Amino acid sequence: MIPIGEQLRAARERKGLSLDRVADETNIAKRYLTGLETEDFSVFPGDPYVIGFLRNYAEYLGLSSDEFVNAYKNIRIQEQPVPIQELIPKRGPSKLAIGAIVVGAVAVIALVVAIALPRHGRASEELATSHRQAVEYRVEGATFEKRVFVGDSLLVTYGGEKYKLLVSRIDDALTLETPVGASRLMLGEEGTIDLDKNNQPELKVLVSDLSKKDASKGAVLRLEYSSPDAALAAASQAPASDNSDQTAAPGGTAAAAPSSEAAAPTPAAATLSAASSGKPVVLFEAGKKTPYPFVLSVTFRGPCMFRYEVDKRDRDERYYRKGDTVTVNAQNSVKLWASNAQAVKLTVQASGGKSADLDMGGAGEVAVKRIAWSQDGGAWVLGAAEVD
Repeated sequence: MIPIGEQLRAARERKGLSLDRVADETNIAKRYLTGLETEDFSVFPGDPYVIGFLRNYAEYLGLSSDEFVNAYKNIRIQEQPVPIQELIPKRGPSKLAIGAIVVGAVAVIALVVAIALPRHGRASEELATSHRQAVEYRVEGATFEKRVFVGDSLLVTYGGEKYKLLVSRIDDALTLETPVGASRLMLGEEGTIDLDKNNQPELKVLVSDLSKKDASKGAVLRLEYSSPDAALAAASQAPASDNSDQTAAPGGTAAAAPSSEAAAPTPAAATLSAASSGKPVVLFEAGKKTPYPFVLSVTFRGPCMFRYEVDKRDRDERYYRKGDTVTVNAQNSVKLWASNAQAVKLTVQASGGKSADLDMGGAGEVAVKRIAWSQDGGAWVLGAAEVD
């Protein structure tokens, strides 16, 4: 069998794609793409990262992601050492008797699976669909990014009017029904929507995650206003948030959005609030291992102009209201700026379920923070510090 790395590289070269272009379009760091093509899995923080990046890269190239993931799992199994007990000959039934038993057992199992699997699959899918209620989200100036499912809708505020967008289908692409027609978006594809039909698109939409073979997993949809002026206008026209928006979990009932009430600061948060020397407060330690990606969740306790820059490349600035949330995925660093620091609560999440809460600053304070990986005595640490 051709190694999975060679298959990925050959598929990329057939499409005439460079690693730099793939990294930009998939948001997968170039070193991880190289690791997949050379099968150097030591550059990844762990198996979940390998499987996730491998699945996304294969789907981006138009390959079967399930086949590549299964091939990788087989590689990992083969790398495991064989217990010494398995190498010691054991007395038992003859090879002929064992062969007959195995063949009979396999035949019985195959028959049972062939009968039960289709019914079980249909029943599971119907159960998941019947248990989940469709959710309507409000988009009022802030960037929207959530996992959505068929039947969910987005109520968009613009120019004193409200426009409804409906997720009507998810297969190899996401179909979004809009007042100006259907918009069909492939994985990683960015599109625009002209709500008022003036040939000036007001919205940009992007599908950043999608399972082509299982619509029940939904898709991650990102929607943002095309210009800061449009976002500020929409935010000013929107009523104060009552936190009625809901986020639905795959295959389950809708769950309430995170509360906007101020939570008691953790020791890390208290230390960061008091720090003024610019020395980073350590959030997580990776030791001498390669730094891993982290997720920053931002919750707004009140109105605030907020700006962030991810990995010194992707930058966004918006006006947010009480109850709004933002999720930022970073490889190495995030720089944050807030006009009303007390209104901002930060939660940094890392691999293994670890998290740390931070506060930006005091009421009415303009604050700038930077969360980034750095080396301290040869060890990698993720720290947060104030920036002048």
